[in-house]
Amino acid sequence: MTGGETLLYGYGAVCVCMLIFNIIYIFFQKGQNERLDKRRQKFVRGMGGQLEIIRDGGQPEEKFVKRLEKRLHRVNNLIAFEWALTEIADRKQFDEELLAFQMQTREMIQRLAALYKDREDMQAAYFAYFIARHRVVRFMDEDAMQDIMLEYVGKNNLYCRVNAMQALYAFGTPASIARAVEMMSRAGSAFNEKILTDGLLSYKGDHKALTEALWARFEKLSTRFQLAVLNYVRFKSGDYKERMFGILTDARRDKELRLAAVRYFGRYVYEPAREIMLGFLADSDPKDWEYAAISATCLAPYEGEDVSAALMDAMHSSNWYVRYNASVSLDSRDMDYSDLIEVVGGRDRYAREMMLYRLDAKRLEQQERQEVSV
Repeated sequence: MTGGETLLYGYGAVCVCMLIFNIIYIFFQKGQNERLDKRRQKFVRGMGGQLEIIRDGGQPEEKFVKRLEKRLHRVNNLIAFEWALTEIADRKQFDEELLAFQMQTREMIQRLAALYKDREDMQAAYFAYFIARHRVVRFMDEDAMQDIMLEYVGKNNLYCRVNAMQALYAFGTPASIARAVEMMSRAGSAFNEKILTDGLLSYKGDHKALTEALWARFEKLSTRFQLAVLNYVRFKSGDYKERMFGILTDARRDKELRLAAVRYFGRYVYEPAREIMLGFLADSDPKDWEYAAISATCLAPYEGEDVSAALMDAMHSSNWYVRYNASVSLDSRDMDYSDLIEVVGGRDRYAREMMLYRLDAKRLEQQERQEVSV
C-alpha cells in the first residue's frame, strides 16, 4: 500500500468515526431532551398542586419546597423547572398564585444563587438566566440577591456576565447596575459596547436615576464603556446637553466619544453645538472625515441659511460619505432638487452625480410608496 493510499484510507476512517460520533450525539441529545421534558411535566404537575393550595388561601407545603430546593441543586432539574415556570406563566391561569409562590420561596432562590455562584461558569450563567426571567422582587436597595449577581458579573465568563447583567436589568437598582458596569470596565472585560447599550436600554426601572448613577462613575470607565453610556444617554434623554457639549468640545477626549456627542446633538438640537459641527463639516483634512460625515447628518434639524450653505459646500467634498450625508440632509430640508442640481452640478461632477443619485433614490422611494398604497 502506497503512502497516498494510506493517507486516503486514514482520512476515510476519520470521516467514518466523525459520522458515528455525530449519530451517537444526536441520539444522546434526543434522549436528554426527552428526560428533561419528563421532568418538566413532573414539575408542572407538582407546581399545579401547590398553586391550587395557594389559591385556596394556604401556603406552599414545606415538604414540597424542601424537596424542590434539593432537586434544583442539579442544573438539569433547574432547566426543567425553568421550562415548567414558563409554561405555567404562559397559560395565564395562576398569575397571582405563581407570584405568591415566587415571593414565598425567595429565600430558597437566594440560597440556590449562593450555591450556583461557586459552580462552573456555564452552570452559573444558566442560573443567572433563570433569575433574570423569574425574579419577582425588583428594585430594592436592600437586596442580597443583587450583591450575589454582582459576584456573577465578576466571573471570567462572557455568558455569565451577560446573563448576570440581564438579571440586574430586570430587578436591580441603578446603583447596582452602575457598580456592575464599573466592575467590568476595571476588569477589562470583553463586553461589546452595543450589547451594553442595548442592555441599559432594556432596564425596567427608573432610567433617570440610572443615567445619574452612570454619570457619577463615568470618568472611572474605560473608553469602550464610556461610549456605551453615551449611546444609552442619547437614546434616553435630552437633559444632558451641557455635559455632552463638554465632551464634544474637549479635544483630549477619544474620537469615538466626541462623535457620540455629535450624534447626540443630531437628536437633540442645541444651538451652541451648531458652530462646532459647522466647523467639523468645513474641515477638509482627510483624517477628520468622520467628524465631517457625521456632522453632515446631524446638522439636518438645524434651521438657517448658514447650515444650508455649509451642506451645499460639503457636496464638493472629496469624501463620498460626506457628500452622501450632506445630500440626505439637504433632502430633509425640502429644497428643490432642480435648483440644487443647477447650483452645484455645474461646478463639480461628483456633486452632480451625488445629487442625481439622491434624486433617483427619492423617485424610487415615492414609487414604492405608491405601489404599496394601491
